[in-house]
Amino acid sequence: MSNHHSCKNLQDNPSPQTCMEHYGCIYDNNHLVTLLVDPADGRIVDANKAALDFYGYRLSELKAMSIEALKATDAGGMAQLAGISMDNPFVDRVKEGKETNQILMDCHQRADGRAMYVEIHTGMITMLGVNCIYSVVHDVTERVRADLLLKESEERYRNLVELCPDAIIVFREDMVLFANKQAEALFGLGREQMVGCSLQSFFHRGFLKSRENKVLSYLDQATENTRVEIKAVLNDGRAADLDIVCAPVSFAGVSATQLLLRDVTDSKKEIRRAVQLQERRLAADFPLPDRAGFRKLYVPAGTLSGDFYFFHRLGPDKAIGVIGDVTGKGITAALNISAMRLLFFDSVQEHSHPQDVLRDLNLKIVRHLDEDYIAVCCFLLDFGEGTLTAAAAGINEFDHCAPDGRWRKLQVKGAPVGMFENSKFDSVRVPFSSGDRFCFYTDGLELLEGGETAYWEYEALKRATQDSMLQDDCTWLELTIR
Repeated sequence: MSNHHSCKNLQDNPSPQTCMEHYGCIYDNNHLVTLLVDPADGRIVDANKAALDFYGYRLSELKAMSIEALKATDAGGMAQLAGISMDNPFVDRVKEGKETNQILMDCHQRADGRAMYVEIHTGMITMLGVNCIYSVVHDVTERVRADLLLKESEERYRNLVELCPDAIIVFREDMVLFANKQAEALFGLGREQMVGCSLQSFFHRGFLKSRENKVLSYLDQATENTRVEIKAVLNDGRAADLDIVCAPVSFAGVSATQLLLRDVTDSKKEIRRAVQLQERRLAADFPLPDRAGFRKLYVPAGTLSGDFYFFHRLGPDKAIGVIGDVTGKGITAALNISAMRLLFFDSVQEHSHPQDVLRDLNLKIVRHLDEDYIAVCCFLLDFGEGTLTAAAAGINEFDHCAPDGRWRKLQVKGAPVGMFENSKFDSVRVPFSSGDRFCFYTDGLELLEGGETAYWEYEALKRATQDSMLQDDCTWLELTIR
């Protein structure tokens, strides 16, 4: 629409009647809500049929009103909520535009009382010698509400990420769009130094040439939540173990990637110390080395294993042992193993038969470890009698290989300790002599790639654990009677 229009038709000098007929065709039958407003006082000069239907007034009622009278009762509150400036009356705002076309926001109210946000497209027109503000009105209530919801969502997002204890960065095509306070602390940069910069500029040049950086460069291609750990060198030279969770997000109307970065350097050091402690505790040999040779394979699938084994000497001719697998992994598993160690050594002070030890452990674990349960096999070697007695609780088999090479798998019934308060545990008694071998193992060996492996062949098992992607911790113990 141009700035100023005169009524025209195909005739050079149209009569007023002809002009009004032409006006009716292009104005009154228009489906757009249209008002003609007097620029002098804001009075509504005319309204088309679409406007009558839209506002719910008769034509005579609208022509008796000014456009200011259409304002909603709570127009000020609605405008403030939507961030709309309506300090001046409609006519003054049009005049501020010096008769140029304008798009104004306002809050109008229908005859039935329903308030709505409207967008008014204005221009000047002369009709039969009278100057009017030609105003096309669009109901944009739903759009404004959607914008308000988006702003509210974005504000809630910003508040949440500022309260988050971890660093959060949103980036697109390597350019940072947002960073919270924790991100400033992690990288030692102000937010104004981060937003608009390359994500890779936060890392040391040497790190950017490393294999670890390849992981970083692929993060913006993530199509679903992804978690990675990298050993990074930050731009100020600090080395850091970073646990990164990335997810695709929509930010400010564009697709982007959100990174949640946690500096786990200190916790990694603690875990490494815990691993060293666990390995030292599991390095114990059989307490009667002159009676039996001992070999083991201990291969954790993760950093901290859920497998364990303990031995305790009961006398010059007796030793009791236990091999087990706790539920869970990591720190939780390590804590449960520590608890199991205390409970086992406390139990063997009072009991020596494997069945009695398991019954005692079961009651203590039900009482102290809540819903956690532990799969174990407890065995007693009595060199005076020349017998091995084994009781099972979740680890229900072990192997016996005779000196002549004959091998057999022995199975014993029993649910894991801690599962049921009244569990019963079966036992088996096996006589032995010099050269007999007994092999005890956790269920991780059953998940080795390549099918079944002879659980009494040390070298074969060693190769299998080295060549396989372990799905669970693997622990294997071999006792050879001297």
